[in-house]
This record gives sequence, C-alpha cells and structure tokens, in this order.
Amino acid sequence: MQVGFTVLVTAFMALYLVRIDWSQLQGLRFAVLPMVGATVLGLGYRFWGAGVWLHLLRRLGAHGVRRDWRELCHVYAKAWLGRYILGAGTWILGKVYFAAQHGVARSKLAVSGVLEGALQLISTLLVGLALLVVDPRLDAIGPRATQLTVVAAVLCLVALAPPVLSRLLNLAHRLVLKRPMPPGDRPTWSMVLSGGSLYILGTLLTGASYFLVARSVYADLPWSDLAYVVGAASIASAVSLLAFFAPGGIGVREGIQVLFLSALMPVETAVVITVLTRLWSIAVDVLFLGVTTLLRRGAPRRDEPVPATVQTAPQAGPPS
Repeated sequence: MQVGFTVLVTAFMALYLVRIDWSQLQGLRFAVLPMVGATVLGLGYRFWGAGVWLHLLRRLGAHGVRRDWRELCHVYAKAWLGRYILGAGTWILGKVYFAAQHGVARSKLAVSGVLEGALQLISTLLVGLALLVVDPRLDAIGPRATQLTVVAAVLCLVALAPPVLSRLLNLAHRLVLKRPMPPGDRPTWSMVLSGGSLYILGTLLTGASYFLVARSVYADLPWSDLAYVVGAASIASAVSLLAFFAPGGIGVREGIQVLFLSALMPVETAVVITVLTRLWSIAVDVLFLGVTTLLRRGAPRRDEPVPATVQTAPQAGPPS
C-alpha cells in the first residue's frame, strides 16, 4: 500500500507537470523576500491543519495522540499528497489507513477525517464570502456563480450540524463496517465550533501566503487588495475541494483564480501567477512531507521501554 500510494502520487504530479505550458513562465522574475514569506506561511498552514486534526482526535478520545504527534503529523503530510490522486477522498482515506497503523481507532479516524475536511471546506467558503460579498469586483465571476457558492455554503453548513452529520456518519458506518457508530465517536457542537474557529484562522493564514506569491510577481499589487486576494483564494480552494473529479483541484482552482485576479491585473499576468502558485503549492507540499520526516526521526519508538525513574532509597539509620 505504501509503495502503491507513493507511485500514484508521483505519477499524478508528473502528469500535471508535463501538461503545464512552461512557455507562460518564460522570462519570469519574482521577488525573493515575498516568496520566502509565502513559503513560511504556507508551511505553517499545513502544520496548522495537522494540529486541527489532532485536536479533533483528542476530543474524540483517541489514545496515543499526544505521544505519537510527530508520527501523526507525518501521516497527515503523506495523506495530504493523496489529494493529487483522487482529491479530498484520498486525503481522508489516507489518514485513516496510515494512522490506524499507529494504533488509532479506525472509527475515530474516519469521523475526524470527514469532520476536518468539512470544516476546511466550510471555513474557506465562509471566509471567502465574508471578504468578497461587499467588494464590487465580485461581479467579475457573475451573479450565477455567486449564488451557487452561497447555496453550497448553506448546504454544507446544514450537513455540518452535529445531528445531521452524526446521521450521515452513522449511515456510512453501517454500510462499510456493518455496525452502528459508537456513541462516543459522534461529533459535538463543541468540536465543530472549536475546529471551525481554528480553520478560519488557518484560512486567513494560507490566503495571505497566496497574496505574497502574487505580489512577488506583480509588485504593483497594493496591500489594500489583501482582503480581495485572500477571499478569492479561499473561494477557489473551497470549490477545488468540492471538485472530487479533479485530483488536487487541478484546473478548477486555477480557472477561478485567473477569473478573480484578472480584475486586479492583466489576464496574462494573472495566468502566470496562477501557474506559479500551483507549482509553489506542490513544492510546499513536498517540503511539508520532508519536514515531518525529519520530525519523526526524533519520535520515541513504540517498542522502546520507558526508562524508569531511579530513586535512591533512604539509608537506614543506626538500629535503636
């Protein structure tokens, strides 16, 4: 499974790289400092997502999360690359499969994986709508697209309500595992609200990284357009998550980004920034995997005995 997963991720990434029109990047120059800042924020967002997942696992009562956090961050990074195979579904299944090898209950992994994916989707949609709804340039994507985005956000919010989500998860549990979902694995309002709040902050973090990538190429992009670019990036990311047919949202996210960015700059520049953003995103995903690989080397092995605390027994006094 490990080898097959790696081969598929590599194949789909190579397929995307081959299909890129590299001539669009010919003569490209970009400022180094904004790109470095974008990379720091982008890497931070990926660790933030891993932290949200671990938070949900702890809230569900999963054992060993604190002890194995380095290993589980590495699991998250591997599963994150699975989005390039079949989108969000492979990402969730990858977390379940790889984390189960570290002793985490599959039912809790399934619930936390679905919940985290839903929270990421809803948070990015809500942030994007909140930042763009009052901006007159939202008309660039047309009223129909705006309406569809709002409808999708409302439907996702309804599905995310714990009573509705619990029923959906219980149905999936019965179909796949042939038994009802344990009561302790049901999501609560507290989990949804805390996880959603964390992902809203994460969405702002990753949106700022996209702004810095754009500014590294188009220096005339003013800081006053930060909210617009963050909102546009959020909408594009959310729609790409919904596009299960597109591995990693490739093609879908780019099309939406070009549409939004063309309201701020020439279309040719928007296309260059969009292609560069995708290449940068892939590089940060690989960097994320590399950093978590280094982190897990310092993790204690599960079969290593915990060293006992040596206590010096008090010396006996002279006999009375």
